[in-house]
Amino acid sequence: MAAHYTLLWGTANPEGLNNYKGVYLNQEDIRDMILQIDEASAGHKKVPVLVEHAGAEIGHVVSAWEHGGKMECVLALDNRVLEGSFGAEFVKAGICKDLSLGYDLNIEQSKSGFKTGKKKIKEISIVKKGARPSCHIHGYSKT
Repeated sequence: MAAHYTLLWGTANPEGLNNYKGVYLNQEDIRDMILQIDEASAGHKKVPVLVEHAGAEIGHVVSAWEHGGKMECVLALDNRVLEGSFGAEFVKAGICKDLSLGYDLNIEQSKSGFKTGKKKIKEISIVKKGARPSCHIHGYSKT
């Protein structure tokens, strides 16, 4: 990638929960999200990166993989746009230290409770404080 990007490496989701069928991700959900990211990266619609789940896109997800049951990823912040430059500075200054995964899910409710369906990734955000444990930005490098 050209010098127009700041690359980040971090954990987007903690270890998936075993035998779990709720709103958080289990190991199967993590593998499915990684596949969704791979498919998007191979196509023309990359998974966007946002700041605090709002505003303009500041970059995109380059790749994702599973390590120790967690979802790890590399993000590229676009320094050619104002929002991307600010996002990179938020990370470098230690303002945004965590990652947060944004996704949609279907929930079906019945008399016996609720059942969650497939989860679809929407975006990954750099955030001040992540809602899930251990979802930190581990490093960055301007290339």
